[in-house]
Amino acid sequence: MNFTVSTVAQSLAAYLAPLLPGVTMYEDPNQQGTTCPCMFLQQRYSYISRETGTDWYLRRIGLDLTYLLDYNVPNQQRQYEAAAEALDLALETFPYMDGSGDPAQLVRAYEREWRIDLNELHYKFELRERVFIPREEVKMQTMDYNEEVLN
Repeated sequence: MNFTVSTVAQSLAAYLAPLLPGVTMYEDPNQQGTTCPCMFLQQRYSYISRETGTDWYLRRIGLDLTYLLDYNVPNQQRQYEAAAEALDLALETFPYMDGSGDPAQLVRAYEREWRIDLNELHYKFELRERVFIPREEVKMQTMDYNEEVLN
């Protein structure tokens, strides 16, 4: 299974669509042509550390799910709070698919927090996954050796 921020965004979009109807999900922040209400996912940080005595790594990715409504909506604060509550209930775990046809795996979201900043909701969380990085190893090869004695 491949684990990338792009596939996390796709999995979140598919999972959250029924919970937040009418919300357009973008993988990255848009500059033009953004249809509100919308959400986009931004990576805040990424750490990778090798686990002792294994070929496995712990990958920690900090993500920020940003929710935007149209400006000057009269009940904007209440709508942001309702969306944050829905995300709190839904994002303890979510199904992750990498597009390879493998069955979905549940991924846990850690350190979840949200805040409303300048007319947008920021829902921040961290993913912690054990990953294996495949490596191309040089296999042992044979060589032809013909012994020759020089006088």
